Amino acid sequence: MTPQRPRLLMVAMYPLDRGLWGATTRITQLRDALGRIADLDVVSGTRRQRASQLARRVGSLRRLDGVYVESSSTLPGPADLAFMALARARGVPVLTYVRDAQQLFPEYAGQPTLKRSISRRAFLPAVRMLMAASTHVAFPSRGLARAIHGDARDVLLLPPGSRLAADVAPERDASNLLFVGPMNRAAHGADLLVAAVEEARAAGIDVELISVSRPGEELPGPAPAWLHRERADGPEIDRFLPRVVATITPRRKTPYNDLAVPIKVLEYLGYGRPLIVTDTEETTAIVRDAACGVIVPDTVEGLTGGILEVFRASPEQRGAWGAAARRAAERNSWDVRARQILDILQPPSSA
Repeated sequence: MTPQRPRLLMVAMYPLDRGLWGATTRITQLRDALGRIADLDVVSGTRRQRASQLARRVGSLRRLDGVYVESSSTLPGPADLAFMALARARGVPVLTYVRDAQQLFPEYAGQPTLKRSISRRAFLPAVRMLMAASTHVAFPSRGLARAIHGDARDVLLLPPGSRLAADVAPERDASNLLFVGPMNRAAHGADLLVAAVEEARAAGIDVELISVSRPGEELPGPAPAWLHRERADGPEIDRFLPRVVATITPRRKTPYNDLAVPIKVLEYLGYGRPLIVTDTEETTAIVRDAACGVIVPDTVEGLTGGILEVFRASPEQRGAWGAAARRAAERNSWDVRARQILDILQPPSSA
């Protein structure tokens, strides 16, 4: 007799019809992965949209085996909290993933406004209400858990997963670095990256940069001829891989960047290319554990040195880094993350 698939509800505190970026990439990948192993229902959208969707699902709560919540950077709505508390009261386990705490860190706070000030003050109380309404709470890193409630002991970790991209070798004349993400945030180090590429080119390396950013997040001002601005989401990025020698993450070493686990770093693993990363703590641990690239200081000189090391390495060494990255992606796939979620909501001993 075929065992019954678990019945899960996923509550995504983001609209899923506005393109793929960090949060929606994670949610979309997990939605698809969970759908392969469970009967999955999804609630998403703005607070108002979620409220009406959740209200329609109150009557079917008892038929659920678990609720998985992807929290947002903004505040949860009263309907979110009420539904989670009701589910827990009716014996349905609720697992909430707390994705970030950028509001608490000056390097990501933006220009001070009344709205941002209110959001910053309300953030911790709101997250703690989410945690109180949950049976289980997970974080991407121990550092973020510590920032939220001061204790990282026995914390559940659900870092981002990897998508295994098309397994294509770089072309013989490939000369590009690949960067995915905003180029207009100082903490992301785009200015360091641009200067480092210029230095590497001055040292005789024919390196160029493919920059994939969302509208409004491109490098401000005119771009040098070697910088190729592109638009792509998810698997669309795979079309650039034949031209790509390595991926690069030039983030400055800041308190938040040390505890963050960028989704794009895990996605880079799946591209099967060497990674060049600055020495922020969580990213460093990923690359060091996988032995899949080079770790450099968050300076122009450090990034330049990393670019030179990778581009001057033998094809065999670059291939070994890329293969190690892909193996790490397989160990950290979105399917693996989905199984972890299911095991938390339905421990194997109780299945």
